[in-house]
Amino acid sequence: MERIIKTSHQCFPKELLKIKNAPSKLHIIGNENLLNKKCIAIVGSRNCTAYGFKIAKQFAKELSQNDITVVSGLALGIDSAAHIGALEGRGGTIAVLGHGLKYMFPKENEDLYKRILDNKGCIITEYDFDVEPNSKNFPKRNRIVSGISMGVLIVEAKSKSGSTITARLAKEQGKNVFCVPSNLDSIYGLGTNRLIQKGAKLVLSINDILEEYNIRNVLVEDFIDEENKIEIKEEYLPIYNLISNEPININELCKKSKMNISKVNQILTMLEIEGVIEEKIGKEFIRK
Repeated sequence: MERIIKTSHQCFPKELLKIKNAPSKLHIIGNENLLNKKCIAIVGSRNCTAYGFKIAKQFAKELSQNDITVVSGLALGIDSAAHIGALEGRGGTIAVLGHGLKYMFPKENEDLYKRILDNKGCIITEYDFDVEPNSKNFPKRNRIVSGISMGVLIVEAKSKSGSTITARLAKEQGKNVFCVPSNLDSIYGLGTNRLIQKGAKLVLSINDILEEYNIRNVLVEDFIDEENKIEIKEEYLPIYNLISNEPININELCKKSKMNISKVNQILTMLEIEGVIEEKIGKEFIRK
């Protein structure tokens, strides 16, 4: 059943209140508790490639398994992959519509719409119940997709598209913009590659997203605990989680962890003693 919450309501998304043109109210169906959880938006081309669909679904699933809510626009293509992937995890998903809740658009996603609600997801819109789908409204709703989220991941986007609009809005809102790189000869990668060129963060795994928010990847830690029998003390995890198979400089570790160099040096020394990392030339570190 539809509910309407205004900006004064306790469930109104706190992140959304921070943007300059926040909606005065939201029409909601489903689990309103998701509205103030940690959210990452995933958007991209409607006419995506099979590869793009697979990657969007994978990122969404892994983010969801880390208890992060995935936000998207319930469109075909990458949006659908994002919602489907999130449903396979545990963090839930929020669909932001560009029309009233009376209508299901696109019709092809009617089953997905129901799956979201059946699995404790949430569907929201700023438009009144009987407002019909109109292409002019979709770019406007993108500010909510980015506004409700900590950051936005773009997976396949043409040079001029709704996804690049969402990226621009996210940047204006002070949110992180992440992009999966694409083939240079793919029209669906022109937008993402140019966003990377302009400063968006290139991502190869969800770790590249999680590290921006100092969030521990529970999937990585579960693998370490079960497969390698390595136990990392809780106090060392903020640094250990930033170290991978690619060398990282101590200054970068200080910057990303927001710890002083003395504390970082202390943790690095203990991790070296425990044999889980090693130092390379130039004060760079990798996992063993």
